Amino acid sequence: MKHIVKIIAITLLPLLLASCDKTPAPPMLFGASVRAGFEPVYLAREQGYFSALNLRISEYASAAEVKQALRDHTLHMAAITLDEALQLSRDIPDLKIVLLLDASNGADALLAQPGIGNMQQLQGRRVGVGAAPAAYFLSLALKSAGMQSGQVETIPLPAEEQEAAFRAHKVDALVATEPQRTRLLESGAQLVFDSARVPGKLLDVLVVRDDDIGKFHHEMLELVRGWQRGLDYLHAQPDKAAQAMAAHEKVAPEPLAKAMQGIEWLDLQRNRDLLLGEQPAVGASVEPVQRYLLERRLINMGADASTLLDTTLLDEAKR
Repeated sequence: MKHIVKIIAITLLPLLLASCDKTPAPPMLFGASVRAGFEPVYLAREQGYFSALNLRISEYASAAEVKQALRDHTLHMAAITLDEALQLSRDIPDLKIVLLLDASNGADALLAQPGIGNMQQLQGRRVGVGAAPAAYFLSLALKSAGMQSGQVETIPLPAEEQEAAFRAHKVDALVATEPQRTRLLESGAQLVFDSARVPGKLLDVLVVRDDDIGKFHHEMLELVRGWQRGLDYLHAQPDKAAQAMAAHEKVAPEPLAKAMQGIEWLDLQRNRDLLLGEQPAVGASVEPVQRYLLERRLINMGADASTLLDTTLLDEAKR
């Protein structure tokens, strides 16, 4: 009997040692700032759709921090704006857009102090802007009014200072996104222009490095599917979803639900419509952003939209 026990112990010992020495696989790291267009990801997390995944979701205070984390490769996947993706492709040649998240259709706005009711009244006044997405949006607003960039004074503001600067009248107008937009409108700010007047021009996207798709394929695929599940929940349970998203963004549910009407959510089917084919339809949105960035020397050269796209995850997500 002792001999049999000894044989079993000798047989099992290597297996036990191997299991003890096994190093846990590193998690896939996803990051984004708190932005209305990214909320379905956080909503999916809240509903537990990612609980079985080896996935860590980090929230950043600003888009600049997200971009730096991507450069440092401390993130494997991130939600950013299209123009930010184009700029990052200069520093990260293998950066790929794997999903379109949403198109702003009123969620981004140019807000002014009381008494300023239109774009022309902004001439010679101070306009607060954050990162490149805000500057690009301001250029669209000025162009729509027949104005030039030199006709307003742009005041660069870090994300954490924008709302306070507007409330303290340090700027006459501010390019605002949610949740700032809702809070400032509730406090009496005047809406002079919003993204509903330039549909399809402002996109949020999901980006990865090409070589990370193979390393974290399962987690990335399930996050793409989780995006669709988050949208499904948003449509099926709008009141509950609004409450969850409002708590996350620290605003009241009612105005946030109204603000969400200014976002065109891009589900997997809409992504297929825009991303697939020899000449992807999304190219019509990419080209003007590239031109803007090139004119301001924020990128060195334009890129064919097809080289920036990788639809591997999108193709598999429908299965």
